[in-house]
Amino acid sequence: MDFSEGKKYGMHRRLRTKLQDAFDVSYDVTQIRIDSFDDFEKELLTPFLRSSGVFYRGERICSPSRRLLPTFLRQEALSSDELYTHIDAKALFDFYTGKKAFTDVYTTLYGAPDPENQYKMLAFAQHYLDVSPFIDFSASLYVAMSFAMKGRTEFADDIVIYTAFDIGDDDTTTDENEVNEWLSRYNVGIVRAESKEEFLKLLASRRKSSDEIGNPLLSAQKTLESLLNGVSPTAKLVNIPTNDLMKYQQGVFLLLNDFCLMDTAYFTKAVRQSFVIKKYVIDKAVCPKLQKLLQDKAPQYRYQCLLDISEAVKG
Repeated sequence: MDFSEGKKYGMHRRLRTKLQDAFDVSYDVTQIRIDSFDDFEKELLTPFLRSSGVFYRGERICSPSRRLLPTFLRQEALSSDELYTHIDAKALFDFYTGKKAFTDVYTTLYGAPDPENQYKMLAFAQHYLDVSPFIDFSASLYVAMSFAMKGRTEFADDIVIYTAFDIGDDDTTTDENEVNEWLSRYNVGIVRAESKEEFLKLLASRRKSSDEIGNPLLSAQKTLESLLNGVSPTAKLVNIPTNDLMKYQQGVFLLLNDFCLMDTAYFTKAVRQSFVIKKYVIDKAVCPKLQKLLQDKAPQYRYQCLLDISEAVKG
């Protein structure tokens, strides 16, 4: 390779790095391999024991299909054939209050759902309906480990631990009024296409094939293009436990807002300006040692206890 070719290669590499940083959709820029227990101890366990202010989330497998995405958007993204769906605060409220059994139980415990104060209802949904716009994190590494390993003794796949740290400590809230205000401005679009270019092609083809005057999809084109130009969400960590289970799991929620979801992916640049989010991929060979660590140091968080506090109480 001559000098000019080497210079060109270096320029392309720097450009690729900048593009990855700007348009990363799975936090791969900060992905870290854990190939030994010593690595785990150095990267995760020791900082946790020092009370470093980091929050944790466990995933049972490392897969490109398992992105850091709330269950509500996973379901909405996969359950419709529509090219585009817009979700706001009213859509959230209507979704949950449309489920009679859920609404009856919630009303018995907390009173009728209030569209102006949705946080308590959505937190309840996260733990008892398993569908909400929140992503679970925990102040405890042990809880994240337990969710990732799920009580297994044999591991066919690597597991994942995400960590989140609020850079300026101003995007983590304990104020329910602030969260309700944020939820009142909930604004997420779901585009069922793999790229902006593909979506706009599909939109153009719909225009040509549609004879229907006032087609809402076509009339909303400018709004959609505006959303597509802002696909990186803003984020907050919500540290407001609402029930015993959330307190027991030391749970917090990551809430993403003001973005457009493209084929279950989104750009993470804006999130990473507020939080340091890292993705640790832990080799499956290390997992048996982690199970033993969990059993020795935090048996109350073994998997069968996570959703049943009575099991932890029994010891």
